[in-house]
Amino acid sequence: MNIDKLTKDVINETDEIIKKFGPRLAGTKASLDTADYLFEEAKEYSDQTFSEDFYINKGAFLGWINLLVICYLLGFVSFVLGYVLITVVLTVVSVLILYLQFIRYLPIIDFLFPKRKARNVYGVIEPKAEVKRQIIISGHHDSAPIFNFFIHQPKLYGLRVTGSIMFVLLSMVLAVVNIFVKHDILYYVSIGIIGLGLLLVLQMWFFRSKKATPGAGDNLASTMVAFMLGKHFYNLKGTKDELKHTRIIFASFDAEEEGLRGARAFVKAHKDALLETKTYLLNIECLYDENELFFLTSDINNTVKLSDSLADDLIKVASNLGIKTHKQNIAVLTGGTDAGEFGKINVEATTIMGMPWSNDNRNMAYHTPNDTIENVSFRAINHTINVFYNYIIKKDNEN
Repeated sequence: MNIDKLTKDVINETDEIIKKFGPRLAGTKASLDTADYLFEEAKEYSDQTFSEDFYINKGAFLGWINLLVICYLLGFVSFVLGYVLITVVLTVVSVLILYLQFIRYLPIIDFLFPKRKARNVYGVIEPKAEVKRQIIISGHHDSAPIFNFFIHQPKLYGLRVTGSIMFVLLSMVLAVVNIFVKHDILYYVSIGIIGLGLLLVLQMWFFRSKKATPGAGDNLASTMVAFMLGKHFYNLKGTKDELKHTRIIFASFDAEEEGLRGARAFVKAHKDALLETKTYLLNIECLYDENELFFLTSDINNTVKLSDSLADDLIKVASNLGIKTHKQNIAVLTGGTDAGEFGKINVEATTIMGMPWSNDNRNMAYHTPNDTIENVSFRAINHTINVFYNYIIKKDNEN
């Protein structure tokens, strides 16, 4: 296996797709056209190829931010005017929407946003003999909206986002206390604190841009890793190295940046098939830095458990190849990956990441206009291909 050649193919194909279709927000023509392009590509090296449409509410996933700003401003005005109960209601609603829509990724406010079509694409490669397991290799082809806070004063990202949320929680507590404790000093101090919070909360309105990133590292290069690995295993058919008992599914999900809606649609449509045959998901995200490779053991803001045993197996394979990796849970408020939707139904799943993943430390290209192929790591792609290939061979040789 010529891993360097596969790596170059991933880079070249990623660059070509971006030049052809540009940024690809989910629910736009660019994302749908990219899915169609991938479908035509996959037909050349899969036994079966599928394109599956589903619907999203475009902009809904991060729409909680705008609602939070509106509710906070109205809550402050209500508090100043003496309608403290209204402030309580508005802050409680804000917190519930934040928790359910973003922390848990539930479609609580989706109905408020326009419905748009999105499209998943995947290819299936059958083994030579009886199927004993199936391994899904996946990325996503939609690109993210630009996060303005990562462009302007990125070192203050944690303070601006986490601080805003803390002020909403503090305002809720202060409003509740003022309902039960009637005291002028408490009331005016509360006005001052809630008013101070406006400085942070109001700027959240400008958190994201209407424009999208080029989406090379997040996450088109990962899709191409999945597809090039699929192509390699397909080309082994009819040779002594053909997989014997392992079905390969290489997939590109849409609308990951809209709250994992593509992976959710795929899991919902194929739940029985995913559970009837032993299934492993090898998801890929953000291959920016070969020195920061790790496997997720939880997802969706640490509310969904992923597979420790799968992560351990992959770390062992990587170690045998001289590649340094580790495993870790995902941090709260850092979001989620498509693996989370598979973890919800207890499919063994993990995501390999190629950058630091915390609220105050991420790659400088992440969710910015700098997310171009030049900022994706050749070695991170190379290592991912190497680890996944050897893991798949190892699993196929198991009885």
